[in-house]
This record gives sequence, structure tokens and C-alpha cells, in this order.
Amino acid sequence: MKWIGIFSILIFILVRKIYSTNLCFPEKYKKYETMFTNAFKAVTNEPILLNYSYYQMMDDYVKSFSLYKCDVAMVEPALYDEHYDSIEDISELIVGDIEARTSDEVDGEIYQELLKDLRVDIDNRKSDKVVIKALPLFMDYGILYYRSDIDQNPPKTWTELSSITNWLYDINFRLTDTVYIGQFNEYREFFYNLIENVLNTETEPLTYKVIEQETNYTIGQFKELFDSEIIDEYAWHLNSEYGVIRFTDEKAIYMRNWSSFLYNVTTEFNKKQPDENGVKKSFGYTKMLYSEGRSTGSRAINKGIYICVAGDPDGKKRVDVPTATIVAQTFSSKEFMKLLLEYDEFYDIPAYHSLILEDDASINNRKYCERINCEFFRELAENQIVATYDVFYQNEFLQKLLEFFEKAKSFFKEAGGEEDNSSSKDSISLETLMSLFSDYFQDKYVELGSPTTIIMIAIVAIEIAITSVVTYYLIKYRNFIEIRRSSPLFLITMLFGIILAFGSILTYIGKPNKFICIFRPYILVLTFGLTFFSLLLKTFRIKVIFDKVNIQVKDSNLILYLCILLGFELILVTVWSFVAGMEPEVKMVSKEMHYYICRNTDKVGEIIQTSLIVINGLALVYGCYLAYKVKNVYSEYNESKVIGLSIYGIVICMIILMFIVNINGLDHTTLFLIQSLMIILSADIILVFMFTPKLWKLHINILSEMSSYDNNNNKPPQQQSSERKAASAQQDDDKNMSLKNSTLHTNNEQQM
Repeated sequence: MKWIGIFSILIFILVRKIYSTNLCFPEKYKKYETMFTNAFKAVTNEPILLNYSYYQMMDDYVKSFSLYKCDVAMVEPALYDEHYDSIEDISELIVGDIEARTSDEVDGEIYQELLKDLRVDIDNRKSDKVVIKALPLFMDYGILYYRSDIDQNPPKTWTELSSITNWLYDINFRLTDTVYIGQFNEYREFFYNLIENVLNTETEPLTYKVIEQETNYTIGQFKELFDSEIIDEYAWHLNSEYGVIRFTDEKAIYMRNWSSFLYNVTTEFNKKQPDENGVKKSFGYTKMLYSEGRSTGSRAINKGIYICVAGDPDGKKRVDVPTATIVAQTFSSKEFMKLLLEYDEFYDIPAYHSLILEDDASINNRKYCERINCEFFRELAENQIVATYDVFYQNEFLQKLLEFFEKAKSFFKEAGGEEDNSSSKDSISLETLMSLFSDYFQDKYVELGSPTTIIMIAIVAIEIAITSVVTYYLIKYRNFIEIRRSSPLFLITMLFGIILAFGSILTYIGKPNKFICIFRPYILVLTFGLTFFSLLLKTFRIKVIFDKVNIQVKDSNLILYLCILLGFELILVTVWSFVAGMEPEVKMVSKEMHYYICRNTDKVGEIIQTSLIVINGLALVYGCYLAYKVKNVYSEYNESKVIGLSIYGIVICMIILMFIVNINGLDHTTLFLIQSLMIILSADIILVFMFTPKLWKLHINILSEMSSYDNNNNKPPQQQSSERKAASAQQDDDKNMSLKNSTLHTNNEQQM
């Protein structure tokens, strides 16, 4: 008998070892142990014994499955991706189950969305094979808990929360207590708070630009709450669990936390007794705060809680994977969840919407819905955000966000360490956190208030003023012989183009929007056309006269040619803007360097843009050719040399600019500075070579007239000037010396 008893014990131990499964759950789920076991036995006939272990923090056991001897464990998205290699691939074992769950008429869509967070591994996404290492267990909505005995109408927006400081004095709330608890103590909590704001936007699709804008806004909002003492130093360091303790101890009015803590908060507040005035301490919960100006209210973030099988990284096959997979499948099944709803202690939200969203006679969920307020969660579910983690894993910003959170983990690890308690260590506060992260998500563009921008605006203003003065004198003295011979109409056209060139620099200041991106090509085409095309046509006229070509080159003809060239390019730009106009987009130079540029939204835009570059490039080459051909032409009427110098100068500036803007690694401020200087230099080259000689001669002429007026004051200088110009014009007519004759005469003299 003794041996039979020992043998029976050994058999029992052996069977227990083979068929037992160790489950690792957060401590708050200890209250569910009995109902978990009962529901498991009711759903499956497998002879599997469940052994439970509980831990204060979920990441305690997820960090080392083997150390805590976990077979099956709960995991959330951030930890799932971080410890992806330590989680067993159970895809082949559950492929049929996954197909059945995702094809369900009611729950299939939400189940597919929840699975997206389980496919965020980088290598996994590159593979055609579908890899699933976990199954959705619960949904954990982010909600706002509030003291309903203090505030029956909680704030709905961040602005309303930020403006309650004065109200706190009226209700005699101790300012040393926390007003708002938000859990920012570790990188995961910070991550969830952050993406709640980032994804709570109406902008679609969620590109990097949108995420950058919303993240930068969130950081600023948290800082404002800290500065106004809505969040204090102590509340900043609270994690989810300790936040609940502080809230239930009546040390806060508001708390952002998860729906999975609803049971804990409800239990603690039910224990409270009325105060001396007979007021019962109570709480309520509502939607999370959102930003003012949105077209709709708050959207709910849904963090999935998953159940997974621990892997065997050491290759010792410690985990019985098939048995553990059966446990994970059963715990996440709809039948299992139906049984949990019948327990009065069960408050969590199942992954299956039908359990709270549908009236099903087979589901006994009436009492359950009274406990958790199904109506509230139905409303959240109508406009919820699912697959919250997966949305950040878009190719254009994946690597940057990974590095951001690596830095965040290092920061929080250092902040929580006890190896350095000296007073010289920086205090861990919102300011220090923001200073570490702000540059990652700050909008990068040429800011109006930066020193570089202010200096450049001052230079542009001076240049425009100088050009305006030149234009004024050119118009006033347009009948002066040096100006009249140079076609005043073309000179004025060039000056307007130069003013536009200086003005175009201002379009690169500030955060670009769609209007600016579409407007820039227009102003650049007009600038180039009015300046360079005018120079080109003036040179073309000299070449035609010199070569005795039968082409009409009067001012009226050249203006027509100019209008045709400009009109053609403006038509191209208009088609470009309507068919595939540019839009602002973030250019990723590196993980640390990124800034806004205007980029085409369609290949048609790229084709038109390339065509314009080619056309204007050919015009520059042809201009150089014309300048070279007329370089030896000389007469008192000819401007070939100064026109040639102007064209060569513009071409050199454009070539330098094309090389520089295509250098990788330059930041947006440097590019703005170089681009602006090249535009200014190109315009100044034209001003110096084309207009300085004329203005100097005009200045000498005015001085001469003033001297003549001093000797003979019978006539004012302007009248003398008019008479002198008329006489000169008459002499020119008498000589019958056209530009063509003058050119030919000069050539004959050179040949002799």
C-alpha cells in the first residue's frame, strides 16, 4: 500500500508537470483568478491545470519570461513589440481560429484592426508570411476619471482644464494636492498619453507631417499644464497603478487612466463614508480631453491587452507550446468572455464588440452593462481609435520614432535609478523631459523671429528700396538719351522682375501651406521671365541686327515675344497647380534633421516641373550663346558687353544654387540663407551691370545741367535738358544713323 501511495503521488506530480501551465498576469487581475479557472474548465475539456503568478508591473515578467517561468502572459502593444523576439510564434497553430474570428459578421472588423498592432515588427512586415504571436484578450480604453462630488461637469477640452486654477480657490481644494494625474513616469505611459493626442485628430491620412504637428502640440500642452500647476511634480512620476491609489485617496480631481482600473476605483469609492455634511465621496468617468477647434469631440484610444506564449530564446524547450497555445486561445475566445460577463466582479471590456454592442438573447450581459455602463463604451466604440501602435509604423518615420522611444527609455531609466542621489543631479521635471524630446518633434521651417530671418528681411527691404529708387529715376528720366537708347520699357520690365525676385525670398519664411506651395512657381516664373527673358530678347535684337536677319525686332515685337514666352510658362504652371499642385511635406534628411518642403502630389506635377526646368535651362544656354556672339559688337547704342556679363552672372549663380540645394545634410536655415543670397546676387548683378552705368551718366548729366543753370539762370535745368535732348534727337535724325548702320560702320572701321 505504501508503494502504491508513493507511486500515485509520483504519477500525480508527473501529470501535473506535463499538463500544468504557468500564467503571468498583472496583480490587479488577481481578483479574476477563480472566474478565469471556472470559465476555462467550462469551455475546454483539456486536462490542463492553471498556475497563476501576479506582478505589480506588466513589464516585470515580460522582460524575462524564463526568469519568472511564464508559459502564458498578458502583454500590451509597446511591450509586445519591444520583446517580440522573446514571444513564441503560434501562427501555424491558430491559423484556422484567426480566420474564423476575423470573418465574423459582427466582430470580424474590430478583430482585424486589433491584429494590426500584432504585426508591427519590422522584419515581420517585410515578409509575405503572416506572423501572429498573440491574441486580443481585452480592450483598454483611455478615459477621464473625475470627482463627481467636486465637479459634476468635468472639462471637455485641454483649454478648459488649463483655466480652472481660480476655480480651485472657490472650492477650497488644497493646492498641494494634484489636480490632474496623467501617468508620464515611464516611456510607455508617456507614449500612450502622447499618441492619444496625436491620433485624436480629424486629419487623414495620418502622415508624418500630421503626427509631428500633433506631437509638438501635445508636448506644449503638457508643459502648459505643468507650468500652471495642474500637474505637479509628484503626479508627473505616478504610473497607472499608483495614480489610482492617489485618486482613490482623494488627492486629485481628475485622472487620465484606463478602463481596466474601473473595478479598483469603484470598489474603493464604494467603501467611503459620507463626510460631516453628509456628502458621499463619488466619482464618474467620461471621454478624454481633446483640443478645441476639432470638428467633433474626443476620440477614444483603444489599447489592446493581448495574451501570448513565452518563447524559448535559450533553446531549452522549457515551454509546452501546444498546451500554452490552447490556454491562450481559450482565454481569448468569445465563449470564455461570455462566461466572465456573468460575474459581478468582472469590469473589463472584451475584445468582442458584440458582447457590449449587440442585443443577443444568448448573451446574459444586462447586469454586466449596468456595472460598466455599456452605453458609455458603445459611444466610445463608435468613434474609437484602434490599432493605435501600428499607425506609427509607417516607413517615412518609423526609424525616427524608434530612436525617440529608445531615448525615452534611457531617460526614464536614469530618472528612476537610485545610484545617484546627489543634490547636483538635475531634477526630473516636465521641462527636462521636453528639452530632451522637443527637437525630435518640433516643426522645422524658417521662423519669422529667428536672427537669420530678421537679417534677411532687412536686406530684402533695402534691396527693394534701392530698386524702387532706380525705377523711379528711370521712369522720370526715360527720355534721357542713354536710357532711351536702351529701350526704357524693357528696363522697367527687368526692374519689376528684380523686385519680384527679392519678394520671392519672403515666400520661404514661415511654415508653408498649400497656397504658398502653389504660389511660389508663379512668382518664380514671373521673376525669371521679366528679368532674364528681357535680357535675352535685348541680346537677340543685337544679334538679329548684326547678322542682318529679316526679323522684326522693334519694341512692340519684342514685347509680343516676351508675352508669348511668359504666357506659355504661366499656362504650364496653371495646369500644374490645378492637376497636381504642390503641397507641404516633411523632408527626412536624417533622424535628427527634418524640415518642410513643397513637393508634388502627382507625377504629372513632376513632369511639368521638369519641363519648366529644362525650358529655362535651355534659355540660359541660348542666352550665353547670344552673349558670346555679340561680345565684339560695339557702338554707342550697343549694350552687348553689359548684357553678356549679366547673363553670365545669372547662369553662374543658378549653377551654384542647383549644386548646393542637392547636397544632403544641409539644414533648412542654411538652405534658406544660400538660396536667398543667390537670388540677391543674381538680381544685384543685373542692377550693377545694366543700370549703374546709365544712372552714373544720368547723374553726371544732372550735375552738368545744374552747373549750366548756375551760369545761365534764365531757364530751369529741366527745360534746358528737354531742349538739349530735342536737339540731340534732331541731330541723330539728321545723321540718319540707325543702330544697324552704326554697327556696320564700326565693323568697316575695324577692318580698315
